[in-house]
Amino acid sequence: MTIQRFSERTGLSPSTLRFYDQKRLLEPSGRLDNGYRVYSEEQVHQAQIIHSLRLADISIQVIHSYLEADEEKRQYLLSGWRQEVESKLASLQVAKKYLNGMNAKEQHMHLVRWDEQPTFIWFRHTVQRKLNPFQAAMLSDLGKTKQFGLDVRPGIYLRTLDSKGDTLTGEVGFILTGKPSHLPAGGEMYFEKLKPMLYATLECNVNDPFICFQFMRQVHRFGFKSNGVKLEKFDSPSAQTFRYMIPILAEDR
Repeated sequence: MTIQRFSERTGLSPSTLRFYDQKRLLEPSGRLDNGYRVYSEEQVHQAQIIHSLRLADISIQVIHSYLEADEEKRQYLLSGWRQEVESKLASLQVAKKYLNGMNAKEQHMHLVRWDEQPTFIWFRHTVQRKLNPFQAAMLSDLGKTKQFGLDVRPGIYLRTLDSKGDTLTGEVGFILTGKPSHLPAGGEMYFEKLKPMLYATLECNVNDPFICFQFMRQVHRFGFKSNGVKLEKFDSPSAQTFRYMIPILAEDR
């Protein structure tokens, strides 16, 4: 079949077929004496598969791998593509909810994505319930990171784990900039690698005892659901504001 006839059989334009030829995705089965491309009937299905994968946003390089793979490898690639599409759909749903919930007249939350998998060192404490209850613990733990010779990023993270009567149990954490060589001995501390995550965040004041409830109401109004333990990020132990971080979408990497 000439390229025009093959175009009619496959539904792909001649320019698209020439592009696939240039990228060596679908080379003609032969050429006429005048140099014109000719295709075989057996290539119709292959052309439609290639074009369908391109419309499904699969890259040319990966399609090359798919065409050259055996059945087992193709199943593996298909499984990976399905997971990627599910992740994209979940991200689009978050974007839709966020845009639908925005109001230009009010302070609202922001979205923050962690694409990496940060390694934390966490220090566990039980403290008395009050405003900014972990302030002294943050100052003490910041000193411990220096004492242990740990390289950490700026910023102190807090996550509250339990509440009983007049006490709170929580963890103060720091993101390591390098791989720890060993776990410091003594105390309730440990290393943890957090998975990539999309967070809803809001700048808050440490003196506002109702900020948690206000933020959660806003999160629910946007249609989001918490997907893990909430974080609070402080610039320093004496900071009067912090960034409240609610995980809303885990991301596979």
